[in-house]
Amino acid sequence: MSADLLDPIDPFDLLGALVAARSPNPPGDERAAAGVVREAARALGLPEPEEYRRSAERPNLLIRIGDPGLGSPRLMLVGHLDTMPPGNLSSWQTDPYQLTRADGRLAGLGVADMKSGVAAALLAAGRLVADPGWSGGLDLLFVADEENCSDYGMKWLVGQQALTADAAVILEPAGGSAAESWSRLFVAQRGSCVVRLTARGTPGHSAEQIPAGERAGVALARAMVTLADAELFARDAHPIDGTRPTVNIGTMVSGGITPFMHPESMTAIVEVRVIEGMTMAGVHGELRSVLAGAGLADRVEIAAADPPHDWVPPSSAVGADRGADRLVGAAAAAMRAILGVEPRPGVLLGVTDSCWLTEVGIPTLPAFGCGSLAVAHRPNEWIAPGDLGTAIDLTEALVRMYTMP
Repeated sequence: MSADLLDPIDPFDLLGALVAARSPNPPGDERAAAGVVREAARALGLPEPEEYRRSAERPNLLIRIGDPGLGSPRLMLVGHLDTMPPGNLSSWQTDPYQLTRADGRLAGLGVADMKSGVAAALLAAGRLVADPGWSGGLDLLFVADEENCSDYGMKWLVGQQALTADAAVILEPAGGSAAESWSRLFVAQRGSCVVRLTARGTPGHSAEQIPAGERAGVALARAMVTLADAELFARDAHPIDGTRPTVNIGTMVSGGITPFMHPESMTAIVEVRVIEGMTMAGVHGELRSVLAGAGLADRVEIAAADPPHDWVPPSSAVGADRGADRLVGAAAAAMRAILGVEPRPGVLLGVTDSCWLTEVGIPTLPAFGCGSLAVAHRPNEWIAPGDLGTAIDLTEALVRMYTMP
């Protein structure tokens, strides 16, 4: 298909405007990015977005296309407007807020995760509404706060009785390696369980001969090493592709007020990427069992992290209902038609907003966009230039196949 004829907005210009609309989270303010979406929707002839917000600076935009009363299956394309912060600016080879083409790459903050997905959703919808032969039902949802567990975005929005689609697709990056988009047809995703380890000890002057076994720092170090050496969750594997949980020990460590004093307590964060069938209670129980076996049960406490980080459930679109079968079938057909591959089902290693949609009965594919998580959440995020056009074509094909009578 000819993008010159079908896209009244240049895809690279739209992506560049989205990248320039700063939306790092934290601190969290998606108003500039939402403004770009509004302008693009008008230019593409799309309906005016409905706005839902829990606070003034956190807009969520919903664009409804087609008559919902027709009874035909209705698909929702989902993108998030926020990005991670850029991190150390000196580690960037380009301005993170300027879309830059160099060395065969398009670089910029959020270009993979997931402003390319937002652009693809808008431009694919523009093509569809311009086609008099298409009359399906489509929603475009652009949410806030995905990068910080969605308390101002999808997690809140699903309780507002605004979402009526039969199924959804999140246009998060679906690549595997850094240079590979669409490595799998992701039909499920892992979740996350964040746990706080708190070690307690005898406080005192660092020159005092406090036995090592009574020091909070030593107890915490031993607990972290014990967990790192244990074969945690060894029997857990996802039925779809064998994906296993991942245990990330010490993603945050805190405690103490001066180098010259033994602290009364020290804390470390353990984050477990969980799969279908695992529970928060089960994760806590296995960690406690391992520490008890090492004689640390009375020295190190295990507790859930503060919400919203304590638990994000895993989710799956497989076997949910006939609507899920239609969704997966349409996605597979689109990949065959546009990419020329036979899709392999897989479990997304990351976490997207699909879990919140699945919990309210909307079967959702967690990732169907270009780019890869392997280059996200780090400096010099990039996608291949040709993947943006492919993403638009693939998204358009998916909607056509799902909404086909």
